[in-house]
Amino acid sequence: MSFAKGLIEKGDYEEAIEAATNAIAEGDEGPEPLFDRATAAELAEQYARSIDDFEAAIAKNRAVKEIDPFVLDDAYFAALVSAARDEAQRDVGRAVAMLDRYKGAVPDGAHVADAHDWQKRLRGEMPSLLDKTKSLDAP
Repeated sequence: MSFAKGLIEKGDYEEAIEAATNAIAEGDEGPEPLFDRATAAELAEQYARSIDDFEAAIAKNRAVKEIDPFVLDDAYFAALVSAARDEAQRDVGRAVAMLDRYKGAVPDGAHVADAHDWQKRLRGEMPSLLDKTKSLDAP
């Protein structure tokens, strides 16, 4: 386990970002430090940084296959949805466009249809499960 992963498990996200950044600066050219930094950034709600690092990790992992591709795919998609939901509070159009990045980064990914569904949710064309449960809580 990398030093950054240990910090992530402890909840020390900023320190994990720094540790992964140092690993990259010291010459670790594999996908793992990018994945670690992306994971820590997502957990610290630094979504833009997270997405960029996940995309770089996915690209590097195609060549060296250090990380299970589905693990990368799934983590990237979760970060992308979080980023898009956050952006939708400011600009729905930009949030919807953000989800187009998924198919560009992982054209054969497991979440292509999910990305399309999330675009519909963000535009208000498809309710989410959370919307369905809100009516259950209504007085």
